[in-house]
Amino acid sequence: MSSEIPYEIREFIRKYISSVSLLELLLLLKQNPSRSWTAAELSGEMRTNNSYAAAQLHELASVKLVVPDERTDSFRLTDEPDVVRIIGDLEVLYAHRRSSTISSIYAQPMDSIRDFANAFKIKKD
Repeated sequence: MSSEIPYEIREFIRKYISSVSLLELLLLLKQNPSRSWTAAELSGEMRTNNSYAAAQLHELASVKLVVPDERTDSFRLTDEPDVVRIIGDLEVLYAHRRSSTISSIYAQPMDSIRDFANAFKIKKD
């Protein structure tokens, strides 16, 4: 499964994409990168609740994949060329290898869970 997904995309998923809904929100923003979206607009478009859409937007903003506009409480996709390119590659992959992409999202433990588990490892002195 992981051999079907290029390393760069696997790493992007590992670092930034914790759920399919987060990926789909990111891909929705990519469809019109100059548009700013509020959480309410995204929740309506994605048929989810407003607080969940807001949490996802803030998660993406915390890793600089979206840019907040605090005047309008809206967000748009970053215009960082390397990020836009890899999101485009991820969009193509998701369209053609949806199950492999979804498996990749859920196959790797999130870094925070891994860090928490590592805190309990017994170290030899």
